[in-house]
Amino acid sequence: MPILRNPRHERFAQGIAKGLSGKAAYIDAGFGARDNAAEVNAARLLRNAQVKSRLGELQTGHAQRTAVTVEGIVAELEEARAAALAHKQLAAAVAASLGKAKLLGLIVDRAEVEQTLRRPMREPGEVMQMSLEEWERRFKPKTVAS
Repeated sequence: MPILRNPRHERFAQGIAKGLSGKAAYIDAGFGARDNAAEVNAARLLRNAQVKSRLGELQTGHAQRTAVTVEGIVAELEEARAAALAHKQLAAAVAASLGKAKLLGLIVDRAEVEQTLRRPMREPGEVMQMSLEEWERRFKPKTVAS
């Protein structure tokens, strides 16, 4: 079914297909409503034959776009690997093989996370004052005698 002639009906159907509630889709489509009138009118609009048909079409399209499976991606990567080998592009073939291995869970990327813990001050407002000699003793770089 083509796009609905009434643009607000079309926006309403698209809002519902995106996952909005009936009330939110009704208001988002540009209809004015007070109190629970938006919910009532959205329910009435959902029973409209043209809107119902368009909504079914939109939801079918969304379902087809999300029908990506691991097996499908693995098959595509295998095709890419075979094509890369046929064209003697070994780096591309290796990349496709690594992609398949990661997708199938044979290789796991790990990142090392470093965390610094800071202790709060003993008393809020306590400031430690060091003398210049104490600071130099603690923080001055030590020189290596040759």
